Amino acid sequence: MLKKKKKQLGFTLIELLVVIAIIGILASVVLVNLSGAREKAKVAISGKQQRRMTIAVELYYDDMGFYPPDVNRGWDPGLVKPLPWSPDEGTTDPPSGTYSDPGTDCSHCPSNWQTSVQNNWSGPYLQRWPRYTPWKGKYDYNYWTTETNRDGCILQPGIYIGVEGDYQDDHTIPEDSEEMMINKGFDEEACLNNESQMLLWPL
Repeated sequence: MLKKKKKQLGFTLIELLVVIAIIGILASVVLVNLSGAREKAKVAISGKQQRRMTIAVELYYDDMGFYPPDVNRGWDPGLVKPLPWSPDEGTTDPPSGTYSDPGTDCSHCPSNWQTSVQNNWSGPYLQRWPRYTPWKGKYDYNYWTTETNRDGCILQPGIYIGVEGDYQDDHTIPEDSEEMMINKGFDEEACLNNESQMLLWPL
């Protein structure tokens, strides 16, 4: 009597390759979805920052009778401490670039604005000045009294918080994220230029 051959257990090479291909496709879909979710979260963080800073500049105005001065990228104009300061000063990893220059312009302020701030400031109006944007760039507080052209994108007079690149213009907003910022109403320029100017208050 002939013995029956035992049924082979396991997968063939073709079956293994098919399974590996399916796992690869599923993994890429998951990664794409995770990346999209991460970018949506960064956009949402920017929107929260806009709301916090809008409240902060209004509280500052209530105490001072004028808005904070325009300062360079990365600098707090006076919402956490009375006078402009950089959160990059005194850090163990100070960046290269112009972070040491506040670039303070308070032409809209009274002539004795610094004394007025010292006497009337009752902040902090913001818990902390964020050292980085969600994309590892810098925030830039801007006070523009005239129409401003940003790389071909026109902005009306107003107080803005720019979500910009770092001091070397690296770590800017990716195009997909900037489109999300525009769709959410977080980019007053409403055009793609690797930054977002979020309106705090129109002038």
